[in-house]
Amino acid sequence: MIMFSRLSACFVLKSLFIYSLFSTAHAQQKITLLTDVWPPYINAQGESKGSAAKLIDILFDYENVNTQWHYLPYEISYHQVKNQNRLASFPYFKTKERENLVLYSDPVFSVSNRIYYNRQFLTAKAAEESYKNSQHIGKVAGYSYGESIDKKVSQGIIFATEELALTALFNHDIDVLPMTEGVMNYHLRTNFQYRQQLILPVNNITETSSLHVIAAKTPRGQSVIDKVNNALKSLKSQGMSSLQTTTVAIPSVIDIAKLITTEGYPLIIGQSAVSGNNIEYYTLPQGTRASITKWSNKIIQSSETDRIYKNMMDLSKVVLLSGPHVGKELFVRNMHIELL
Repeated sequence: MIMFSRLSACFVLKSLFIYSLFSTAHAQQKITLLTDVWPPYINAQGESKGSAAKLIDILFDYENVNTQWHYLPYEISYHQVKNQNRLASFPYFKTKERENLVLYSDPVFSVSNRIYYNRQFLTAKAAEESYKNSQHIGKVAGYSYGESIDKKVSQGIIFATEELALTALFNHDIDVLPMTEGVMNYHLRTNFQYRQQLILPVNNITETSSLHVIAAKTPRGQSVIDKVNNALKSLKSQGMSSLQTTTVAIPSVIDIAKLITTEGYPLIIGQSAVSGNNIEYYTLPQGTRASITKWSNKIIQSSETDRIYKNMMDLSKVVLLSGPHVGKELFVRNMHIELL
C-alpha cells in the first residue's frame, strides 16, 4: 500500500511537471497598448469596445497575445513610443515625419477625413476658401489627418478634444474643422443632436487614410509589428479580410413629430394619397409619433402672403411610428404636426 502510494505520488508529480511545461510553452503572451478615447472606434473605459479596438483584439488573439489597453492622450502616447519608453500604441495615421521615428504596421483599417463648416455662419464656397487660405482652421492636439490636410492645418488653432473643437465650430471661434467622418457623426449624434444639421462637409475635400499600430524602433517593437502584419496576412489569405471593416452605420437625420389636434379639428385624419380615387382615410389618436418623409411644398417654399390657411391644410407625408396604424405611410395636414 505504501509502495503504491509512492508510485502514485511520483506519477502525479511527473504529470504536473509535464503539464506545466506544456502550459508555459502555450501560455498567452500579454501586450499593453496605449490608446485614447476616439469613439466610435475606441470607446471609453468601462464601455463596450469600439470597432477598431475589437479588431486589434482579434488580430493579437490570432497570434496568441492578450491585449491590455492603457489610456493616455495620443500626443503623449506617440512621444512615449517614439522615445522607446513604451512599446506600442494604436491607432495612428502614417506620415513621412513619424515614419522615421516609429515603426508602423501594415494598414489595419481606413477612414475618410473631411473638412467641416457651420452653415449658420458660412456658405459652402466661403468655407472652401477659408480652408484653402488656411484661415481660422481648428485641429485636435496630437492628431494627424493625412498628409495633404496636415499641411493646411499646421498653423491651426489647437483644441484638447474633438468635443471642444466642435464647440468652437458652433461658436464660430473657427471657420472650418478637419475630422474623421465617423468620429464627427458620432459626436453630432451623441453630444449635439439638436444642432447636427448645422454642420456640413466641404464638397470635394476628402482624404481616405489608413490607420496603423505604431511601435518603438526596438527588437521588441518590431516583434509587435510582425505579429500584427502576420495576423492581417493570414486572415486575409483565409478569406476573412472583411474583419477589417470598421464602417459605422450612420442613420440619416430625420424629423420626428407628435401628431396633435387643433382648434376646430378634434380628430386627426391620415389619408393614403393626396388626391385621386379610392383614397383610404384613417383616424389617428392624438400623440401618435411619426417620422416626416416628405414635407409639403407649402412648408418648404416661401409664400407671397401671410395667409396661412392653405399652408395648414397642405399635406405632408409621414410614416407612423406608434398607435394602431404603426408602419403605415400616410399624408397628414401640416396643422397636426408638432416636431419633437
